[in-house]
Amino acid sequence: MTERIRYKGLDAQGQPCEGVLQAPTLEAARLRLLGQGIRIVELQAGDAPADAARGPRRASINAADVLLFTRELAQLKRANLPLDKALTILRDLAPTERLQRFVADVADGIRGGKTLHQALQPHESSLGHQYLAMIRAGEASGNLQLALTDLAAQLEADARQRGQLVTALTYPAILLGVSVLSVFLLLLFVVPQFRDLFDAMGDALPLTTRWVLAFSDAVRLHWQVGLLLALAVFLLLRQWHARPSGRLAVDRLLLRLPVLGDVVAALQSAVYFRTLGMLLQRGVPLLDALRYAAETLTNHALAAEARPLVEHAKAGRRLSDGFAGQRLGERGAAALIRVAEETGQLAPTLTRLGERFEEDSRRVLARLLSMVEPLIIIALGTIVAFIIIAILGGVLSINETI
Repeated sequence: MTERIRYKGLDAQGQPCEGVLQAPTLEAARLRLLGQGIRIVELQAGDAPADAARGPRRASINAADVLLFTRELAQLKRANLPLDKALTILRDLAPTERLQRFVADVADGIRGGKTLHQALQPHESSLGHQYLAMIRAGEASGNLQLALTDLAAQLEADARQRGQLVTALTYPAILLGVSVLSVFLLLLFVVPQFRDLFDAMGDALPLTTRWVLAFSDAVRLHWQVGLLLALAVFLLLRQWHARPSGRLAVDRLLLRLPVLGDVVAALQSAVYFRTLGMLLQRGVPLLDALRYAAETLTNHALAAEARPLVEHAKAGRRLSDGFAGQRLGERGAAALIRVAEETGQLAPTLTRLGERFEEDSRRVLARLLSMVEPLIIIALGTIVAFIIIAILGGVLSINETI
């Protein structure tokens, strides 16, 4: 007996889609939609609320939990422990209650006769398509331990890359914050001390002095209005950025920026090619690997370029031709992929490409930071010098008048 099941989701190109299908159960409908390449957002049977259709609430875990779970499970599988025993140990050793609930849920699925991929399926929102594809490929090939090791290595590389990025940006961010604070303190507390001295001069004051005094008065008397306007602009920009068109426009602008665009492209290319190569090495079909790798791209402009590669490969054309003319195919990537296709070394070549782009991102980021820090210092020095010279100019004009 079948029933009508309504769904909402994203198709293989990332476009919203919805409809109704006939299926005996919600799980059967879910599997059918996943087989069609649809990422499910909402699923409900008849008039049942969407939350009820999704089943019981699952434990949500963060990136650090996923890394810890994968790394420890890979080590236990390397010791040839049965999967249910390894999960029991992980549950007992989990440092947080959130991770304990996650491991317990996966262990219950394994004891219920599911494979690891099936037991992890309800947690796809936390793990991602790529993670599940690697697990499924590892189970199908009988190399689950190798698949877990590869996943742990990639998650560690991603965590290391995020850590390096945060570390590299911390000092410039602090420097910029201190610079802005210093200028506002000058305008709020130092410049007003000269107001009484300059009031009697009127238009006799130099133009730069009048500018600084006017700006100081605006900051001192109307900072609440300025703060509200800044907050309103921020919220409007955030709302616009949340829309697909706004996010796409911002991501395209980022790629066009000098130096910073190269950093973004290199970081995204490293993740994309490393993921694609790893998936292919573990036996994931090319079309699925291309689809999952495109979903790892957080830059929507690059993701929009990568998605058509699925249809390009499905038509039987060379993958290297699809990369030609794209941002992902720059720096010789398309030429290397063509050589790899001819020699049958596509997967290892893609993995090496990911490593090369990761190294390029570090080098370009270091060059960017070496430019940003002096620019901030020069900008701060220029603004402070302008304020001081304007005040001194006013004092000198008073002396000349006297």
